[in-house]
Amino acid sequence: MTKMEKLGVIINLPQYQEYCKAIENEEKNRVFCHHDITHFAEVARTAYILYLTNEVPCPELKAFSEETIKELIYVFGFLHDIGRFLEYQDNEKDHAVESEKLSRPFLKEAGFSHAEQEIILKAIKNHRCDDTQGFDRLTYLADKKSRLCTGCSGLIHCKKFANGQIPEVVI
Repeated sequence: MTKMEKLGVIINLPQYQEYCKAIENEEKNRVFCHHDITHFAEVARTAYILYLTNEVPCPELKAFSEETIKELIYVFGFLHDIGRFLEYQDNEKDHAVESEKLSRPFLKEAGFSHAEQEIILKAIKNHRCDDTQGFDRLTYLADKKSRLCTGCSGLIHCKKFANGQIPEVVI
């Protein structure tokens, strides 16, 4: 498969679409950022830009072709928050851990190698950790920088800006 066909397999799986719908249902009254397909695409694009500009060195990706790297990045973006609905249903759960668990069968179904799966799954699990390096750091930054907080109606109530910070203008 080429040209991000594996991503296409994943986003067309009925179970993937059910998870997206579950997130949408949980967030229908949410004032703050949503975790929908738009967010997934923005994170993927931001991560790819960060990769292309070499803002974060990712030595663990050197073994892969540029086409594969792009797909790994995009698949991460479209899977990193897929378990968000489970955290809404049980606040003892961490959506990053749940997303990693839910993503495993999707990656297998799409035909990713074991090495590719492990890179994606590790990044999903660590995408909320500030003290990472390499691909995990790139994905953490992409998740943060992809949000266009300026002008958000929920900004004054957002915990991200509780100390009076001003939203950063990003990519």
